[in-house]
Amino acid sequence: MNAKFKIDWDAFVHALVTSIGAVICLYLTFNSAMDIRGTVEPLGSLLCNGPLTSLHRILPSITQGYAICDIVNGFEVGTKDAMAHGAATFAVMTLFIELGASHIIAPILIMECSTVILTLLRATFFGPKMQMATQAVFVISFFFWRIIVSPISLFHACWVMYTNDFSDCFPRRLFYITSAFSIFFMSLNLYWFIKIVKKVRRKLSGKEGMGDLDRK
Repeated sequence: MNAKFKIDWDAFVHALVTSIGAVICLYLTFNSAMDIRGTVEPLGSLLCNGPLTSLHRILPSITQGYAICDIVNGFEVGTKDAMAHGAATFAVMTLFIELGASHIIAPILIMECSTVILTLLRATFFGPKMQMATQAVFVISFFFWRIIVSPISLFHACWVMYTNDFSDCFPRRLFYITSAFSIFFMSLNLYWFIKIVKKVRRKLSGKEGMGDLDRK
């Protein structure tokens, strides 16, 4: 794990590349699908039309590959959270890739936008004020991308699957797999957000210092 300036650069680069790609995918999915091929998304992807763009197809594979790094890093530093996160991400990405449906969940990787800020929280080149600002930006970005945007995108995908017959192109179980995946990751995000809010309250009450970033 490359941790110069106390930044996990592997995680930073992956989160940056993935989040930029996911923003593009999300924009194209909701704003340009009709112009690109005349069908709204994700319905077009469900009806045997394939990925909307090559980026939709490639992005989940990048995340699948990085999940292996997450698992290896977890073993190296003995962090169970990293191993569990890597294993869950790898399993989900692999499942969708094997079903040929990875492009459907590419926009969901928008969650990585908050991870970009997370990797910078311990940066040694930030002064106290910049560190506080970075923590505030992380809380806001986590809430926006993982608690608001991602659930809306996931619900939309599940609703389109539920209300349309795509059995000629994908097995019907894809709906149940996507729903289970959505519930799991949204519950996980909500769990972490509650922990973040509790930590913010401890900082504001003076029970913890502003520089204390240990997970509790």
